[in-house]
Amino acid sequence: MTFGWPLLNARVSMSTQAAKTCRTLPPIERWRPAFPGSKVGRAFGAARRLAIMALLTALALQGNRAAADDSPLAPPATIGNTLEAAPGEAGREVSLFPLATTNPDDARPRPALCVSGWADMGYTSSSSGSGRLAVAPQMNRFGNEFLFNQLALTFERPLRYDEFSCGYYLQLFNGADASTLQGDGDIKNGNPRFGTTVRQARLQFHLPVVSDGGVDVVVGRQGSLMGYESYMAPLRNFYSVSYQWFYAEDGADTGCWATLHGADGWDYTYGVYLGSNTFFTLNGNAPTHELQIKRWLDAEHKFYHCATLVVGDQAVGKTIAVLPGNLATVLEWRIQAAFSDRWTQVFQANIGWDQDVRFLGTGRWHGMLTNSVYQLQPRLDGQLRIEWFDDVNGTRTGRATDYVAITTGLAARLTPRLTLRPELRGDFAGKPVFGPLDSLARQRSQLTAALECVLTF
Repeated sequence: MTFGWPLLNARVSMSTQAAKTCRTLPPIERWRPAFPGSKVGRAFGAARRLAIMALLTALALQGNRAAADDSPLAPPATIGNTLEAAPGEAGREVSLFPLATTNPDDARPRPALCVSGWADMGYTSSSSGSGRLAVAPQMNRFGNEFLFNQLALTFERPLRYDEFSCGYYLQLFNGADASTLQGDGDIKNGNPRFGTTVRQARLQFHLPVVSDGGVDVVVGRQGSLMGYESYMAPLRNFYSVSYQWFYAEDGADTGCWATLHGADGWDYTYGVYLGSNTFFTLNGNAPTHELQIKRWLDAEHKFYHCATLVVGDQAVGKTIAVLPGNLATVLEWRIQAAFSDRWTQVFQANIGWDQDVRFLGTGRWHGMLTNSVYQLQPRLDGQLRIEWFDDVNGTRTGRATDYVAITTGLAARLTPRLTLRPELRGDFAGKPVFGPLDSLARQRSQLTAALECVLTF
């Protein structure tokens, strides 16, 4: 079995590994001790967490022994939901499943079904207190607590790009992050620590028309095109996500998108969708329009930039903003670069405004971030993210102030299937905003330390 790891700069379809079977875990509430506040309950909880991590580690090690000799043991440094495409395939969504191909000279048959998935869990320690935390961090939003964040299972028929091709992609998404990211039309169970949703469900087509690269069409629900980050744990750099992604980019949107692969590495995407983060339900009073232009800046495919414009009612963000308007506009620009075989870098800027906000008129927000990944050892990456986000009127976070966050961490690939990611994050704000939601006490700064475990199958 061959395992792939994301490199840099083209959208990825999450089918990195195949699996023959998948067993779902019982609901989290069934695992809670009978005496949660007692010493017995705390000891039981600690033993339960250790047992879960030991079981998943054993499964990963077993999968590692079964892997073929040609499995890559030293995947290069990664940044976000991206993969470096082959020449002529820049910006195209590609499948990492071993039998799927974008190479016209590869005559291997396309599989009818690819199955893959992952489990993601972690513990976050917070200086501001325990329980659900206000504003940040996200999506590890509970302080001093273990979370089972993600249990995902995907089914895909990948595309070929040398002929007319059709396929599909379905992602069943469970865990605490499923509750965090719920939008209009999603399944809601009221449990903030474990939810279930269909995060992506789409049909996809490749049409060999108009240009040599052809046209790709997607119909259904897919992840947002904005931002280098991904909600999918195997494609992230850190356990926590940025302010910019969570409050001004995130969504799994329902609509239709068409991408023209032009000459000289240019890609042009236009889409219409039913507002931000919906499952076949209209969010707002009218659809949202999206335009994205992408291009490689050099022949070696080391430098890449992307510009995105989004206009519509309830166009961005994981939920309706705290103070929603009726016409949001977002401009985003990012550039990603591989300065060496070990060092990759991203810079991203985002600016947005929402018209006719009640009591305010126009709500505004903007931010910048930079993310660095450096391969320290064949299986170990060092990572650093520095960000600034200004919620000018409080329409995104609910607090009219600006934020600075510095996050550093490691990504240790213990096996091709098992990755550990420790991180240390400092958050700073212009006003006292940090602390548990069940407490009135607020602080202007907060320190969190977290350890995340990601198992792919």
